Amino acid sequence: METERRLRLQLTASVVAVLLVMLGFIVFATSAAREAQVVATADDVLEVVLDYRGQVPSGLKRMPDGSRATANDLFDAQFFTAEVDADGQVTSVDLDSIEVVDEDEARSLASRAAWLARSAGRDRTSGDVGSFRYRALVSEDGSALVALVDLTSQWASVRSVALSMTRISLLVVIGVTVVFALVSKRIVEPIVRAQTAQRQFVVDAGHDLRTPISIISADADVLAYDLGQDNEWLRDIKRQVANMSELTESLIVLSRAATRIARDDVVDLAAVVRDEASSFRSRALTEGHELEVDCDEDAVVRGNRLYLTRMVGALLDNAFKYASAHAPVRVRVERHARRVELSVSNAADSVDPAEVDRWFDRFYQSEKSRSHRAGGFGIGLAMVRAVAEAHGGRARASATADGAGAGEVTITVTLPAPVRKSSVREGRG
Repeated sequence: METERRLRLQLTASVVAVLLVMLGFIVFATSAAREAQVVATADDVLEVVLDYRGQVPSGLKRMPDGSRATANDLFDAQFFTAEVDADGQVTSVDLDSIEVVDEDEARSLASRAAWLARSAGRDRTSGDVGSFRYRALVSEDGSALVALVDLTSQWASVRSVALSMTRISLLVVIGVTVVFALVSKRIVEPIVRAQTAQRQFVVDAGHDLRTPISIISADADVLAYDLGQDNEWLRDIKRQVANMSELTESLIVLSRAATRIARDDVVDLAAVVRDEASSFRSRALTEGHELEVDCDEDAVVRGNRLYLTRMVGALLDNAFKYASAHAPVRVRVERHARRVELSVSNAADSVDPAEVDRWFDRFYQSEKSRSHRAGGFGIGLAMVRAVAEAHGGRARASATADGAGAGEVTITVTLPAPVRKSSVREGRG
């Protein structure tokens, strides 16, 4: 069932998205904490190296109080020291505790580190030069004693751990996705059953209501022969019967469209729009509106003609109900490469652009313009959206308003267009 499949996909996607965010945060936080630990340890090692001016006693057993590094960190470190004069020239380099750089590279690194340290304007500063962490003791005359430690292996370890955690996280996500996709059926089954029962109830109730509505309408016609067609009470009965009949049919269409419907026919949407527009010509003339219809040729879609006709009728009815006095109602059907767009526009006296997303909600009535005084039930656009989505498309609304609240409303339905075989052959050629 389409509803079940959609709910399972949404539920699985939500769980996977939450899991990705959580695992991503864990990987990021762990990597950031590890990086901070590497930097803190290196700074403490360099602090001791500077305190001993590069000549760390081999018998050192304990680091200063508060140090985050251990004596093992100190003696395992690959570091060197260099003295740099005020002009930035390296006067001496001590490479006894490092094997991964030669003297020229060490002088270049020390010169760069000293320049950065002097630029910082503090007595003792630290930072990074390539894969080296440096710490410098700057004298008042501008000369500096610089200590640098190689963190290549530490950064490689951090990256390796982060990569391993990422791979494990992806495997966890894949596993959870598979498991959840299998068990989601049992989770959504009660929801699907409730929705199916609700829709079936609406359809059954709608069919049962047709009979009494028809009887009331027939009885009113019979009474009209005795009381006359101009009887006020009979006119009111007929009007309410017509409203109930329209509401009943709309609810049935809405309930059926919410499930999977057959889309076996190739429907000329432009022809459907022209036919429905012809039915509204008399209403447009009576209410003082101009109905403008502009349709591209060959605007065909694959779907159910009956449902599409009801959708177009609901769009036109909605436009006439809420159009400003004597304002034109414009209908446009456009054929694109892979879609067909149907848009209906009209000026309105009261428009709130902030409400457009709610217009497609069932029975929604705006305080400003979408009220029962316009003769609606707040279900027409809900039916439009249901039919559009049942055909693999979507419906959206847009509105503009001036300072007084008046503006223009456009309801647009986008439906997928069937692929033309000739176009496919031309593309392959």
